[in-house]
Formats: sequence, C-alpha cells, structure tokens
Amino acid sequence: MRHQCFYYRGQATRLAVCLTLALLFSFSSGWSAPQQEQDLTRPLQYRVSVALKLITVYVTDKKGNPVEDLTLEDFMATDNGQPVKLTAFEKHLLRTPVEKAAAAGEQAVQKAQAVAAQPATATPRKFFLFFDFAFNHAKGITEARKAALHFLDTEVQTDDEVSVLTYSMLKGITFHEYLTKDHDKVRQVVDSIGSKDTAGRAHEIELKYWLMAQEPAGTDIQQSAERNRETERQEAKRLAETYILRLTALAKALRYEPGQKHFILFSTGIPSSLIYGGQSGNPGGLGGRAKFDAGDRVLRTENEEMYKEFAAANCDIFAFDTRESALTTDLFAYDRMTFEDREAGRGMFSVGGIFQDATNVFQDEKTTGGNSLKRIADLTGGKYFSNIKMYEKNLGQVQALTGSYYVLGYSIDESQDGTFHQVKVEVKRPGCQVRTQSGYFNPKPFGEFTNLEKELHLFELALNERSFSRLPVNFPLSYISFPATEGSGLKVMASIPGEVTSRFEGEKVEYVVLVFDAKNDIRELRRLETDPRHYQGRTVIFSSVVPLEPGEYTCRLVIRDLTSGSSAVSSIRASVPRPAKPGLKLGTPLILKEGGGCAYLDGGGGSQPWPEMYHFDQKVYVPVVETISGQTKHLRVLVPFSQAEGSEQDVAMSVRLVEAATGQSVPVAASLAGTTRYSRGETAILEISLPQLKPGDYFLYVNGVDRIAQTQAYNQTVFSVHGD
Repeated sequence: MRHQCFYYRGQATRLAVCLTLALLFSFSSGWSAPQQEQDLTRPLQYRVSVALKLITVYVTDKKGNPVEDLTLEDFMATDNGQPVKLTAFEKHLLRTPVEKAAAAGEQAVQKAQAVAAQPATATPRKFFLFFDFAFNHAKGITEARKAALHFLDTEVQTDDEVSVLTYSMLKGITFHEYLTKDHDKVRQVVDSIGSKDTAGRAHEIELKYWLMAQEPAGTDIQQSAERNRETERQEAKRLAETYILRLTALAKALRYEPGQKHFILFSTGIPSSLIYGGQSGNPGGLGGRAKFDAGDRVLRTENEEMYKEFAAANCDIFAFDTRESALTTDLFAYDRMTFEDREAGRGMFSVGGIFQDATNVFQDEKTTGGNSLKRIADLTGGKYFSNIKMYEKNLGQVQALTGSYYVLGYSIDESQDGTFHQVKVEVKRPGCQVRTQSGYFNPKPFGEFTNLEKELHLFELALNERSFSRLPVNFPLSYISFPATEGSGLKVMASIPGEVTSRFEGEKVEYVVLVFDAKNDIRELRRLETDPRHYQGRTVIFSSVVPLEPGEYTCRLVIRDLTSGSSAVSSIRASVPRPAKPGLKLGTPLILKEGGGCAYLDGGGGSQPWPEMYHFDQKVYVPVVETISGQTKHLRVLVPFSQAEGSEQDVAMSVRLVEAATGQSVPVAASLAGTTRYSRGETAILEISLPQLKPGDYFLYVNGVDRIAQTQAYNQTVFSVHGD
C-alpha cells in the first residue's frame, strides 16, 4: 500500500500536544509510503479494543537502589480493593543485561547474552521539564535552567523523549516543545528561558501575614497595614486557585498519553498555610496575639484533586525546590528557615532550661511551599529535593529512579463512565519499597472532554500514526504541485470512502491539514468544519491548498467527528519544486478515472488558479487518490504546462509507466485528447490505455518538449494497483 492510515477513538491515544495550535512541536515522520509492520517486540500499549490496564511500577531497596530481578510472581495488585490477576509483565532496565553482568565473569555474561537475545521491550522514558514562573523568583529560574541543561547533557538517554513547558500568571501553561527525541532542540528552548515572567511573591505575603499576627494590636496605621496584608493574601489565594485549576486540567489531559510521565518541576511551591492554614503566636499570652487559621476549604479540595489527577495520569513529580537559591544570611533579622530572631533574647523564653521562640510561626515551614512540593511528590510516586544547588547529585537520583521499572498488566471491564479506580501494588519480597500511580480513570465520552483535552487529542492524532484503530479502513492521501515563481505551494487531496463517512455520528466533523517542514516544525495549518449529514455514506474528495516556499514537507490530514471523537489520520511526504528555469514547466499530473457520485469538500487557501488548472467534469470522473483495480483499462491525466509569457510554443508530450518494485517499464498507449486554457498557461488532457497491471506501486512520468523554444520538462506522480 502506498499510504497508511489509522482510525481510533480518543480515549487511548498518545497525547501530543501543545496547548495552542501556533506552538511548535516535533514528531517522527517517515517516507510517503509508510508500511505498517507487525512488531512482536513492541512494548505493551493501551488498545481501545482490548481492556488491558497497564501499571508502571518502580521498586527500590531500603537504600533507594532499584531492584531489577523481580518476576511476575513477585507482584500482587488490587483494583478498588479487589485482587486482580496479573497477566502481562515487562521489565525495563536502563542498562543492558550484558553491561550489568560484565564484571561478574564469563558465565554471567553468557547468561546475560541469552537474556539479551530475547525480544526487547524497552520503551522511551518521557520527561517533562516544567518551569514554574508563578511560584518562583529570578534566581530560582536561573538555577533551574542550569539544572535542566545539566540533565540534558549528562542524564538524558538517546531514546528518551523530552518536553519543555512553563506556567506564568498571564500566559498560563505553555508547551515550548512537546515530547521529542531531538534533544538539541530541547536544549535551545531551555537555554532561551528567562525569568521575566516570574511573580513568586506568595511566600513573602504569607510570611508577613503570620509575622504581623504576632504583634500586639496597635495604631490605626498598623491596623490599616494589617487589612492591606489580608487583601494581598486573598489575591494570592485567587492566583493559587487559578494555578491549581490549570494544572488539574493539564493532568486530566495527560491521562491519554500512554506510559509513565516524569515531571521535573522547578518551583518554590504554593505556601502550605495559604491552603491548609495553621496557628501562630503563643496561646499562653506572652503579649502577642495567637492566630488560628483553619485554611481555605475550596483551595484544599481543589489542591487534593490536582494531586489525585496527576497520580491517576501516571505522572510522577520530581520536585526541585528553588527557594534555596534565593536564601541569604542576615545577621540582624530573623532566620528565614526557622523564623528565629537573631537579636539576643528577643522573643525567647525558657521552659525547663530549654529556650523556646515565642515568635516562631511554624518550625515545619508551613509558610513556604516546601510541604506542597513534598506532598505532590509523595502522592505521585516521585521525590522532593530541597536544595536546587545540589542538582547534579539529585538529578542522578532521578536517573536511577526512572531508569529501571516494571510494567504490570491485568484485564478490566472498561466502561466510558470516567470513574476513578484506586490501585495498590505490593511486592512479596521483604525490604522492597514500591512507587506506582495511585489509580486511574476510566475513559469518558468524547462529548465530555474539556477544550484542553480536545486540543491535546487533536495533536495526539497529528503526532501518532501508530495508534490502534476500531475502523480498519484505508484513507489515502496525495498531493499536486506546480513549479511557479510566485504563489507556489501544494494542493493536498484525500479520498474518504463511504464506509467511513457513514460512521460519522454528530453534526460536526473537522478536517485539519498540518504541514511540517524538514526540521519537523509546523509551517501551516488549515481547518474546515462541516456538517457530515450532507454526504453521509458517500465518498468524499477533500482538498486544501497550502502556500509554501520550495522545500521538503510532510503533510498530515486529521479527520475527527466532534461528537464521538472517532478519528482518521493519514500523512504523506511532499515536495514543492524550486522555480524552474525559463522555459517549459509542467505541473504534477492528476490522474482521473471514470466514476461519479462523490462529494467534494474544498479546504480553501492559495493563490494558484488550481480549479482552472485541473478542471474536470466531476459527474463523470474522480481523482485517483486511492488505488485502482488491475482491470482498469483507461485513465485520463491532466498536466498543466506553461512557457515564458508572450512566447510561442509547440509542446509535445510522452508518457512512461514504471513498476516501482522492479524498475521495469510497462508499455502503455497515450494520446492527446485536447487542451484547456487557464490564466497562466494550458492544461493537456491525456488519455492512457493500460494493460492488465499486477498489484503494486507505479510511477507515471510525463515528459514535455517545446519544439519551438527547444526546452524540455518532466514531472511525475504515483498510483497503486490493488489485487482483485
């Protein structure tokens, strides 16, 4: 087959996704005729047609070292408290068995080689470098950038996929680069991250709020300052709520990115007392005011929900507290880490000979974000690192903790109700510590997706050609181009069969064309939304013109039912030729076959007169986008051509058909049925008689000669023949 396409619903997709359509992202593109191969060594995956739940498990010993020799029989698991039978098992090691056993002698090496000869199951690790501007400061971002660059230079493996995202008060969540193996590109993104968007004053506001609570009631001016501080604190709560809700939405969307996601979060964290409250001062009455704050019930509920969503989405958070980078020693003020006044005797009293601090707000740093970072790390199976300046050692731990893991699988009765399932995994071997997700959510109907989830689903479709499908129907894609000096570009064409359009359930279907350049950066995006009821069950010929400068591109078309989420994806490699030298120019041949009754959808775009150049009777002919039968006897071919303006021309054309598999020419008879004029030239109408063709791909070459100007040109296209 020349092109491959895949249909699937949105609940089991690979995420892919930037949060806005304008963001750049990377993907791995292939030859225009990719072949789908059955890879028996591929790792376990979520499939929408198989209810197999996969759980990633990290196991360490008491010293924190990975335990790498467990088997399926060593694990036990429960789903919502009910024991489950584990039926699938994978072991993933950062090092190869041969390397691991090399120091153990020849016998161990031979044993390891035997293990290595078995089918490999390694899957790439997925890292998200997350720079938090909302709860951070300039020095913290600087240290975070150093840490991220060190991680990329020393810890990231060749097959690891890395993404870069930031959060700021004004812009919200921004993906600067989505999961990619192009680590040089990721490094460039990290290196360019600045601190101009930092706005991390929440911990300062919280600290001053609690310190003020310890002072005796004073003058009207002091009371006014206290009211202002309370106003500032309420504003900080509002910003914290926005932060929590946006991250919760991100976590929900990441449910559909399969596998474990490792977040390396650089932040000072949300001050814990801002959410959970606390008590300050000395209730015994040493002159200060004791203040008790029960916390914010709404923030507390939303914050716990955020933790649960990240855990359920298989996101473990490795939190790097950047607060340490801004701490300075002040001999004449309170210690920011303990709140102990450095002035001799101030606020101190003795109980049983032990000095206590009456001005100590919290010895456990509740006015800082340390507790928040610790909690999200613990609940997601990650780890908290308190000192950003020790990033080299700490990132080494991240490498060790994420490099060796197990994947367990068990069957479930999956239903699209969106309910949460709590998962617990235990290891029978004594002394083992287990880190895994706290649970998972059942899929939910596409109609209940949030806007963010729908955007991520769209980019998942655009990025992942190997997703599994419930609709195994080929969806072919092709293109035509013309070597013009201005207005160059491509016309992307697709033929969507009636057995696909008959399955559209809703009132809206979108067609999204994405074009990526040679660097895998998105260059153009076109979108058309239609009512599918007008062409239900009919073949649809979709086309869209994309203006592009000369170069190599990959075009991808995503078709998505906006009610059910049923989707189709296809892609093709395409080339926009450079402006031709003065003389004869030929456009891409467009092959037509007899047939009518199709519906035509125009995605618009472009300045070339495409409808004039490739005009045909749509009631009699249909473009050959898909394969043709080997019994086809006649084809019609449209070939636009032009000469220098004002020059006379006498153009003769010839046709050559070549079997792609053998390179052998296939004899055909071609004749000129006529020409039609358009604004910049003419279009030759060729009639071709075919012999019986074997199944396979064929190249059709059209050669042109201007016998007056003595110039030549050629162009080509490809079509496939299927077996009858």
